[in-house]
Amino acid sequence: MDKWIGKVSVVTGASAGIARRSEKIEEYAKESGETLGKIYARKCDISDKQSVKETFQWIEQQFGTINILVNNAAILYNGSILDPGDDAMEQLNHVVQTNFIGAVQCSREAIRLIEKSCDYGLVININSIAGNYVPFSMGTNVYAASKHALRAFTDTLRHELVVKNNNKIRVSNLSPGVVETEMAVAAGMVTDASLIYKHLPHLSSENVSESVMFLLQVPHNVNITQLTIQPVGEKA
Repeated sequence: MDKWIGKVSVVTGASAGIARRSEKIEEYAKESGETLGKIYARKCDISDKQSVKETFQWIEQQFGTINILVNNAAILYNGSILDPGDDAMEQLNHVVQTNFIGAVQCSREAIRLIEKSCDYGLVININSIAGNYVPFSMGTNVYAASKHALRAFTDTLRHELVVKNNNKIRVSNLSPGVVETEMAVAAGMVTDASLIYKHLPHLSSENVSESVMFLLQVPHNVNITQLTIQPVGEKA
């Protein structure tokens, strides 16, 4: 991990509530001090191209470049593809824009900065096992489709870097099984997330972050293109 000392990391999707979460990050930054480096909170709607551009311009002005991008932002809409009305279509579009297009936009901006610095870089796309197959689950509509697209994007991005003879930037796809998060609550599926996970095998957010750390630890000449983690006993 020493190779990442003094480097800049960007993690999208701190939580479902952008403003509320940025305040939490700022509180954590104050509590942790500089023991693990400095933590900065920045509001950004990754589904909005201009917001993404402005954020990465700010990053470049503040830090000059970045080295690690973790595309973690994702949302879920509780509804059906066949629900009538424009509102339903807007919700479906927002899922795709956030889960897929947002990652594309952030990756483009990040790689631009990494290439400019001629340094090593790593893009980690936090996907889902729903990007490997389509679960028979009502209410998740285009979520699996957006995750399948993200997986294909990961491979395509890696291919393009190979064609450019860029051997310094790696791209990894991390696909967890069920993870205990606030996503179902944010989507309006339940009011108490603990009811979902009480009898369901699941991973913790720490399990996912440890997997990210594993991807960071391997040498620069090793690209783990796909890493799937599941809780023991998960039926998928």
